[in-house]
Parts: sequence; structure tokens; C-alpha cells
Amino acid sequence: MAAVAAAGCKGAPKDAAAAEPAYESPSIAVRLTSVQRGPVARPVRGAGVVRLKSEADLSFKVGGVVTAVLVEEGARVRKGQVLARLDPTEVDAALRQANETSARAERDVERARKLHATNAIPVSDLQNAETAAAQAKAGVDTAAWNAQRAVVVAPDDGRIERRSVDPGEIVMPGTPVFHVSGRSRGTVVRAGLTDRDVLRIATGEAAKVVLDLFPDTPLSGKVSQIAAAATPGIGTFDVEVSIDQPLPARPEGALPIAILSGMTAKIEIAHVEADLATVPIASLTEGRGDAASVFVVDGKVARRVPVKVAFLSQDRAALLTRLDGHDRVVEAGASDLDDGSAVRVLP
Repeated sequence: MAAVAAAGCKGAPKDAAAAEPAYESPSIAVRLTSVQRGPVARPVRGAGVVRLKSEADLSFKVGGVVTAVLVEEGARVRKGQVLARLDPTEVDAALRQANETSARAERDVERARKLHATNAIPVSDLQNAETAAAQAKAGVDTAAWNAQRAVVVAPDDGRIERRSVDPGEIVMPGTPVFHVSGRSRGTVVRAGLTDRDVLRIATGEAAKVVLDLFPDTPLSGKVSQIAAAATPGIGTFDVEVSIDQPLPARPEGALPIAILSGMTAKIEIAHVEADLATVPIASLTEGRGDAASVFVVDGKVARRVPVKVAFLSQDRAALLTRLDGHDRVVEAGASDLDDGSAVRVLP
């Protein structure tokens, strides 16, 4: 009887342990989403300033006293229109002097030819006289050219953006006196792009321009020029986007609008990256720089997969990692998971 009782006492703890259920960690509810693969739009964006393609600083070829300034800042001008004049006294005197010098040199040549014909002088003297005459004629051409350049004329139809001279001032040769914007070559936006962005575009590619003053009126354009070298001290590359579309007409009675040099604008150049995997941004976890992780489901367990992020596009992340072998990743519930977490996939 005692042995039976003893046996019963030894068996009691074993039966109690068997009666307690084994502990299982609760599963985490998740929802999966598909991994998309293929070309991904990645436009290049930048900000810049509107300029007329034909812009120039105008100056006098020769120095002198300004006698007339015929236009004001903001004035519209026509190609060939005279904008300013110098006092012609000095250049006219130089032209007369050059003509007299040329005439004397021609007389010297005639005299040398007659003397050489009688063997009174060697041929070298005749050749020297002819050279002097040619040099004097070149001096006439130079003086005549300078006399013609004692005026400043508009090189194109356009607008006087800046004037920096008044009558009576003395100007040096080449000193800018007007800054003129021409209309014949159209309007562009000049923007600075980083080396990473500039390598993704090419001339001729379509672009969109949005003037900051008219944010609801996008204009079509295209890349017309890309700098071959970075701007010193800044490190960005200058890019020109030509605007192909005018601003729409305003309703009758409204103030007119126009694209003016100096306006600020944003550009967007169409670009497509070839064949990348994309996932929703909500699928990314443990993001640090371009490194992150996504979770995939293996049976009823979550597995962490490290990925490299190329860029973000709206609500999706484009990955440098192709995720070969995985067609779906966790979207809802990803932030609650650890590697090996038990999961329950929601429909």
C-alpha cells in the first residue's frame, strides 16, 4: 500500500506538467504587396533663372567722349538701331591722317618705280616702298573701321536690360555700356545640376518648365545645352532648357503677362531608369543612408532581406537590389517584425 502511494506521489508532478500547454509566441498580422520590376521614371529636377538666349554686353570699339545716348533702360530696340555715339573728332582726324599717309606712300612707290626703271635704285628699295604703301593702306582700313565703331548699334531685336553710360562721360575701348537681350534665339532657363544628375540627361530631351510666378502653368521645353565642365567654386554644371511654348493668352481686360529675363523657374527633365525593382516605402525598415531592409515571408516566418535603395519616387522606393526569388514583401506590419518573427498573412 505504501509503495502504491509512493508511486502515486512521484507521478503527480509529471501529470501536472503534461496538463500545462506549451507556450507559443503570438503571430503578427501582416499584409504582403508585390515587388514591381521594370523601367522607372526618375526625372531630373533643378531650379534656375530665365534668360534670353541672345544676350550681349555692348561697348565701343574705340575710346572717347560720349556725345549721345539715344535709349533708356527697358526700351525695346530694333536690329541695327543706333543706341549711342562718341564725339567723332578724334576718329575722323585719325582717318584723315591715315589717308594722307597712304597718299604719300603711293607717291613714293611711283617715284621708286621710275628710279628703278633707270637703274638709279636697287629693286630692294622699290620693294620697301611698295611694302610701306601696303601698310599705309591697311592703316586707312583700320582707321575707317574705328570710325564706323564710334557708335553702338543693336545686334538684334530686343530690350535694353541695363544702361551704364551718360552723355559727356569718357569711356575706354571695350567698356560695357549696354546689356541687351535679343529675341531672335528664344528664351532659356539656365540651371546648375550636380554631376550625378547631369550624367543622366542629354541634349534634345524633353523638359518641363514652371515659372515661380505662374506655378499652375507648366511650359514645354527641351535640353538645348549642357556644360562640358563644372562651374569653378560651385561644382555644378550649367544646363540650358529652351522654352518652346509661350504663356497662354490672358482674358480680355486682364493685365498682359510675358516671360522676362531674370524670372526664376523650376525645370523637370524626363528620364527613365532601366529595369529596377520597386517596393512601397512603407516596406522599408532600418533605413540608414541608402541601406535598408525588407521582410519576406517564408512559410509562417518573416525573414529580413537587406537592400540598397537607389531613389524614392512618390510612394515607392526603387532598389538597386533586384530581390531575385522574392515576388512579394511585407508592407503593412513591417515595422513590428524581427528576423524569424511568426506571422499571419492577412488577405
